[in-house]
Amino acid sequence: MATTHKIISNAAANTTEKPSSRAKKACAAVATESSQRPVATRAYRGASAEEREAERRQRLLDTALTLFAEQGYARTPIEQLCAEAKVTARHFYQLFGSREGLLQALYAKLMQDLGGALLSALSQPQANIAEQLPLAVRALVEHYLADNRRARIGVLEVVGVSPEMERLRRAAIHDMAKLIALYMKQLAAQGDLPDRDYHLTSIAIVGGMNELMADWLTIVEPPSVAELSNEIIYFLTALMHGSHHLPSPENSV
Repeated sequence: MATTHKIISNAAANTTEKPSSRAKKACAAVATESSQRPVATRAYRGASAEEREAERRQRLLDTALTLFAEQGYARTPIEQLCAEAKVTARHFYQLFGSREGLLQALYAKLMQDLGGALLSALSQPQANIAEQLPLAVRALVEHYLADNRRARIGVLEVVGVSPEMERLRRAAIHDMAKLIALYMKQLAAQGDLPDRDYHLTSIAIVGGMNELMADWLTIVEPPSVAELSNEIIYFLTALMHGSHHLPSPENSV
C-alpha cells in the first residue's frame, strides 16, 4: 500500500492561445507591470497578504472549474475569469501567468483530488486485493461524475490545448496506468493473473475508461453513474479472467 500511495502522490504532483492583438498588448502590459510592482505584505481587514493571495487563487480555480466546464476553455477569456472571480488582471497574472497556467493548475488539483479518492478506496481495511477493483472503479467514476465539471475538464477540455498541456495529460494517464499495473501485479503474485508485464494493458484500461466517461458526458441520455461503474467493473473483470485462457502476447509473436 505504501507503493500505491507513492504512485498516487506522483500522479498528484505531476495551451497555446491565439489572442487578439489587443489582448496580446494588454497581457504584455499587465505582465510587465506585475513584475515591477512590489508584492503587498501587510495585513488587510484581518487577513495577511498570503491569506489574501490564497483566497484569490482559490476563487480563480473555482471560477475556472465552472466556466471551463460550462462554456469551454477556448471560449473563456481572461477578462471574464477575473470579473467573475472578483480578481484584478494584475493579480491573475501574478498567480498563474496565463490562461493556460490556470488550466494546468486546475488540472493538477483535479488529479490530486482524484488520487485522494482512489487512495481512500484502496485503503479500506476490510478490502482484500480482489475487492479493491470495484472499490477503486466506483471511487474514480463517482468522484469524477458526481460533479461532472471535473470530468468535463479532466477528460474533454484539456485535450489538444497545447504540447505542454498534452504532456501533462499523458503523464497523468501513465501515472494512473502505473497504479493499475501495480494492482494487476499484486493479483499475479497471488496466482489470480498470469505473471507478465501489464503496462500496455493498463494504458488501454485508462484510455477505455476515459472514452466511456467522454461518451457519458456528451450523449443525450447517459446511463446512471452506477450503471457506468458496473459496466467498467464487468469489462475489467472479464479482461482479467479471460487472460487465464489466452496465450501471453509475448509468446504469440
